[in-house]
Amino acid sequence: MIVKEHRDEILSYLEDSSNFSAGRCEKVFIPENEQEALEVVNLCNSQKMPLTVSGGGTGTVGGRIPTEGSVISVERLNRIIDINGNRAILESGAIVNNFLHEAEKINKFYPPFPTERNAFIGGNASTNASGEYSFRFGATRKYVLKIRMITGGGKIVEIPRGKFFADEKGVIETDFASFEIPFYQTPLIKCSAGYFSAKGMDLIDLVIGSEGTLGVITRVEAFLIDKLPDRFIMIFFLPSEEKMFEFLSDAKKEFMRDMYTLEFFDHASLFFLRNDFPEIPPDTCAFYIESTNTTELMERWLNLSEMYNARDVWVGSEQKTYQRLIDFRHRLPENINAYFRKLKITKISLDIAVPENNFRELVSFYRKFSKESGIQTVLFGHIGENHLHFNLFPADEKEKGIAKQIYLSCVEKALSLGGTIAAEHGIGKIKYPYLRMMYGDKGIKDMIRIKKVFDPDGLMGRDTLFPSSLLFEK
Repeated sequence: MIVKEHRDEILSYLEDSSNFSAGRCEKVFIPENEQEALEVVNLCNSQKMPLTVSGGGTGTVGGRIPTEGSVISVERLNRIIDINGNRAILESGAIVNNFLHEAEKINKFYPPFPTERNAFIGGNASTNASGEYSFRFGATRKYVLKIRMITGGGKIVEIPRGKFFADEKGVIETDFASFEIPFYQTPLIKCSAGYFSAKGMDLIDLVIGSEGTLGVITRVEAFLIDKLPDRFIMIFFLPSEEKMFEFLSDAKKEFMRDMYTLEFFDHASLFFLRNDFPEIPPDTCAFYIESTNTTELMERWLNLSEMYNARDVWVGSEQKTYQRLIDFRHRLPENINAYFRKLKITKISLDIAVPENNFRELVSFYRKFSKESGIQTVLFGHIGENHLHFNLFPADEKEKGIAKQIYLSCVEKALSLGGTIAAEHGIGKIKYPYLRMMYGDKGIKDMIRIKKVFDPDGLMGRDTLFPSSLLFEK
């Protein structure tokens, strides 16, 4: 086992892709195997030392950043143990990109992989991650068959799908614990907000998305599907947003069975891509789709583009052009972050999703603030899942105060529309106030009650999901 104690060795574990800057810890433990990981958990329990699980550092809400105590990094628990048929067994530190390559060798595919392929599979499970194919296939939860973990109390447990269910009273009985599930129901939309809860639920679904607050995941057994067929990418540049919802409706109606990705970029988003893609037509917004590759489908898509007077259509079907359009999709968040980091402006980003019948109302609400606030904004992302990222870039302290009020207003609006305040990025150490708005004090208390079943002393993932001070309230 490696133990790091010097500040310069620890610094990289005090950051991720969020703006959270309050990280501090005493030590970083890097176990080589599960037994060493168990020793770390038991040591921290004996010393009442808080312990934070560190994954690949690709999160955006500060979940892996410790606020006190020590860190356990799973970076050396990185073996792909077995891939056989439609199942794969991986240690939690296995890098998703390596997993995808190994699956491809046997013509299999892991659908919910996140945009950041250097993420760890354990991090994917602990955050219910989703990526570019979640429109077609859903998030990580659907593809996890078994989790092996060390609970915060120091027990090694296996939780297979299909074994432990909530009974009619909402009680889950296992050979290591018994508890009542939270009173609330997790929205039936793309969601990564707090512990999952639903009538008759499977225990494994509660552990997935628990953000390292219940224990240390050491192994994940995942479900694979057959390798995807040949696909093409199209980007449609429409003259305005005026008919974006009509285009969205027609695309879903006509092509739902054949689409893998359906995303949107507003006019302001395209500004940040023009240096890399100077041929982007001016004064446009864009839809990005990925579809099964047939001549007949391509022609039907082109017909749809003519109906909506598209200014241009880009097609990627051969490897080189296909990869270039994938780069188009991935480059945007990188360019936005780099641009505003250079200007020393911090973005405020919403990760909201709502039911489909309320989506237009939410986007109109966003647009009202874009026009009236004077703050620079961009709107882009997973329009096929009723989940767009609304980002604000306040230029000074006055605008920052306005942006925070806009954020709060958007959260209130989303909840009134039956939505979630965290569709894919989780809660971490940043979004507790909004999680409390979503589930209320009783919902938070239910989560804390369940956490203490797995982690009696409340040592795991301090200040993730909820402030640690709430753990000790009477």
